[in-house]
Amino acid sequence: MPVYFEYALKVSISLAVVFLFYTLLLKRMTYYKWNRYFLLMFSLVSFIVPFINVNVFVQAQEKSPVSFVNEFPSIYSVEVIAETNNPGMIVYWQILSAVFLLVSFALVIRLLIQFFSIQKIKSKSTLLSVGEENIFHFPQQIVPFSFLNDIFINTNNYNDKELLDILNHERVHVQEKHSVDMLVSELVCILNWYNPFAWMLKKAVRENLEFIADDRVVSKGIDKKGYQYLMLKVTGNFPSPIASSFKLSSLKARMIMMNRSKTSQLHLLKFVLLVPMIVILLLAFRNSKEAGSEVKRKSETTETYTLYTLTYSIPDEKVKAIVVKEKGKSLLKPGELLNLTLIHNEKDRLKSLLEKNGYRNIRSNAIRFMIDSASVNNSFSIEVKIDLEQGVAAIGRKRFIPLNKAVIEANLRGLSWLHAGQVKHKSDGQFENGSCSSAFSLDT
Repeated sequence: MPVYFEYALKVSISLAVVFLFYTLLLKRMTYYKWNRYFLLMFSLVSFIVPFINVNVFVQAQEKSPVSFVNEFPSIYSVEVIAETNNPGMIVYWQILSAVFLLVSFALVIRLLIQFFSIQKIKSKSTLLSVGEENIFHFPQQIVPFSFLNDIFINTNNYNDKELLDILNHERVHVQEKHSVDMLVSELVCILNWYNPFAWMLKKAVRENLEFIADDRVVSKGIDKKGYQYLMLKVTGNFPSPIASSFKLSSLKARMIMMNRSKTSQLHLLKFVLLVPMIVILLLAFRNSKEAGSEVKRKSETTETYTLYTLTYSIPDEKVKAIVVKEKGKSLLKPGELLNLTLIHNEKDRLKSLLEKNGYRNIRSNAIRFMIDSASVNNSFSIEVKIDLEQGVAAIGRKRFIPLNKAVIEANLRGLSWLHAGQVKHKSDGQFENGSCSSAFSLDT
């Protein structure tokens, strides 16, 4: 799976958690401003959380009954089968990326059209008042709305008291910069158009902004029932979803919240639950593969191993001349560090060298490494056997016992049970029982 789609999956999960947290714990509270900051802030945080690698802050440790972090499931625990070498999968991801970009681009165009439609209305309106907010009279049948610092209303449809209540409502939107919340929710939907929770969050943001405006107007002591009747009376076309409208959100929900008693301050403790929510997301998004490799790297660096001697057994004189000529470029150097990665890389280097000199179709067992398992002061001797004609048959004269590659790796880590006389029967690799010392062959 391409990196961007992994990131998009994490963002989608974060937005879903934010919406569920709001719906289950916060929506029924009358602390509308707190809810506003939560919805706005955590909608944006959802795009940042996937970048945070908790492995940097959490010390990687071996599993134990109290190892909470290692036991917590990571989304990386689920393997996604999408081989990049598969042409079909590459085409699939390319098509999916193109669809994603096309839809996002279409939504950007839609947002620009909405913005210009408001500007068009503004050009056809009459400016009535200039100040903290600009009030415009629009002669056609529209629902009163506001965008940025502008309020639009058809003054012919309402009496003076109704105009005052509507303007007080829209002034709250302008003064508290609610257009910022609307634009942020639009951008979240553009980037996460495929995620239903993004659209539900947008609706929740819009609805909560209306709760804030209604609460401010009602708190001034106006007749609550008359204000609710005014909400039912308002009719007309609504020009743009990015604007805040007097009659945009669910009237039933707004009336219910207006009639609801003030929520106890004890309910603010619900926001404390944001801490475990973020921790759970960070743990779920951690790169468990990276954590595992970090543990492996640490275990491999607890002790150091060196190469004592390096010899070659090559029956073909031409092949031997090629290898000996480039011996100075060998990654395995006596007296220097030794590990399995270097051995694998050295085999790749030898194979590439021979291919450059005209040898093709080199079998995997044609290049083998005989490693002396009798470690002295953490030093090992290696004999490189190369037989392009017979492969494994070239060393078939001696008796071998199957040995697992994990055992070979364990030997390089200095585990005592691997030494002569203590090797157990495994599979894949091979053990050479010589008369002088014990050694095993590594078919990398």
